[in-house]
Amino acid sequence: MDHPSIESLQQAWLRRAAVKRFDPSRKLPQEDWGFLLEVVANSPSSYGLQPYRVLEVRGVELRQKLSEASFGQPQVTDSDRFLVFAIQDDFGEAEVDAHLERMRTVRNLPSEAVGAYREKVMARIVNGLTPVQRKAWQARQAYIALGALMWAAAQRGIDTCPLEAIDTECYAELLDLPWKGLTAVVACAVGYRGADESYALQPKVRMPREELILVVEG
Repeated sequence: MDHPSIESLQQAWLRRAAVKRFDPSRKLPQEDWGFLLEVVANSPSSYGLQPYRVLEVRGVELRQKLSEASFGQPQVTDSDRFLVFAIQDDFGEAEVDAHLERMRTVRNLPSEAVGAYREKVMARIVNGLTPVQRKAWQARQAYIALGALMWAAAQRGIDTCPLEAIDTECYAELLDLPWKGLTAVVACAVGYRGADESYALQPKVRMPREELILVVEG
């Protein structure tokens, strides 16, 4: 299998920016959107548990209301696609067992083969974390999927903008999240930058690599 060159990958990532102005008239090819959703669906998570849900929000009126609940950020309405990452409110034993049953079925394992694994997951995640710690852990898993989405989009020349500045209470009401047992943690606009997008053209400001990446030798 041929791999993209390091140079092409680097250029794609350096082009990436948290786009503020999207072009509402430009639509993602369905093939690209399907690819990005596949990336999200197959993103890594701790123990493979995926303790979150991803909502693809459609509808002009609903997205306008979500824009207002996002402090007026136009990316919510102007981007072609809009995703909301939400953690499960009562993640626990039932979700672990459902995952292990999927694992047993997909990998054709006997029931006893997942027993020890179940004990470890229950001890470390369900029983080993406080509710606050568990929600923080869940949010970190959702952010891994968000990062994978942004990286994959950049490789396809597709723009994104993650949005943490959202009113989670308003999102809960607008998306009926309590009835779904979910709490929004972050959103992401996906589409193509507009001709008036200037933020993405500014040079990136990052600390020197040697200051960020510290080498530790044993």
